[in-house]
Amino acid sequence: MSLIDVVVIGAGQNGLYAAKRLQEQGINYLVLERNNIGEVWDHRLQGMKLFTSRQFCQLPGLEFPGDPQDFPAVSEMGQYLRRYADTFNLNIQQQTAVIAMEKRLGAFCITTQNGTELSAKVVINTTGANQSPIIPKLADGLSGKVVQHSALLPSLADIESGTRVLVVGDGATGRQIAGGLATRCNVTLSQGKKRTFPPNIILGKDIFWWLKVAGILFADPSSKVAQIIKKRNPVPCGQFNNKHLRAMGVTLKGRLVRVADRRVYFNDGRLDGVDVVIWAIGYRDKTDWLKIPECIDERGFTQDRGLTPEPGLFLIGQKWLSCRASELILGVEKDVNLVISQVESFIKKGVCYE
Repeated sequence: MSLIDVVVIGAGQNGLYAAKRLQEQGINYLVLERNNIGEVWDHRLQGMKLFTSRQFCQLPGLEFPGDPQDFPAVSEMGQYLRRYADTFNLNIQQQTAVIAMEKRLGAFCITTQNGTELSAKVVINTTGANQSPIIPKLADGLSGKVVQHSALLPSLADIESGTRVLVVGDGATGRQIAGGLATRCNVTLSQGKKRTFPPNIILGKDIFWWLKVAGILFADPSSKVAQIIKKRNPVPCGQFNNKHLRAMGVTLKGRLVRVADRRVYFNDGRLDGVDVVIWAIGYRDKTDWLKIPECIDERGFTQDRGLTPEPGLFLIGQKWLSCRASELILGVEKDVNLVISQVESFIKKGVCYE
């Protein structure tokens, strides 16, 4: 079994740019992608749009097609990532899921779903934080007649017209789902902590243009401005703020606290009948494949600016890895450059893995 310098797990936006950087440095690498490139984006909710404009959806070296000021549909992101991989002829093995990885004799031993075993000096996990949708335990209390979906449902057309729908989670996804169903369903949106919903466009420019110019997007996670942002947790989804959703006919409720059969209880009241519940309360890391316990806690992978407790194992694609932009495509360049510089230093140490 030959020893690869670097194995990158995941061919999303972070994995692809990491591969490009490794390729430019002449480092022997291989990217493993469990699906096909861009497939995750292809399967996102039809019609959903990113809340960053095209100018902030491109990776270094390849322009994102279309009007830079316009907001692309999620399906366009999948197309773009495939073009990125082809343009730079990146070394990617698709439909190769990693099912186990451990450290033996100083090297990372990787087992894939098709039975292949690989050995690597360095592993960069870029699978990101949004892998497994969270379905809370209280969902078990709903009647079996209530249809339940995660926010990863492929199309709102799957929801029958006239049904009573509860959307739990008031981030950008939950709000777009609630607004998209409001014209033909009786929709209730369960909200969490109080947050603000600024408009996507301010004075003719993407709000992220202003945040970038002001230096807020790339502020250090420990800075005062970062702490304020974390506390307020704003979502640029002004088109679906509370005022607009109410105008569409959406009923806004507080935090969901209990369910019983078809009844659902909020901290500000009760809803006596529900036919469909859509859970849009977030995602968690998928960590069952990683057999290095010190790199996992109850929240998922453990890391500090891309470094894990295990030497040679790095992470990219985590929220607030280096700044607010870390969970956005426009933050890919900064995060990847940070981690790749650490990878280069690690490899240059000349550690013996034989």
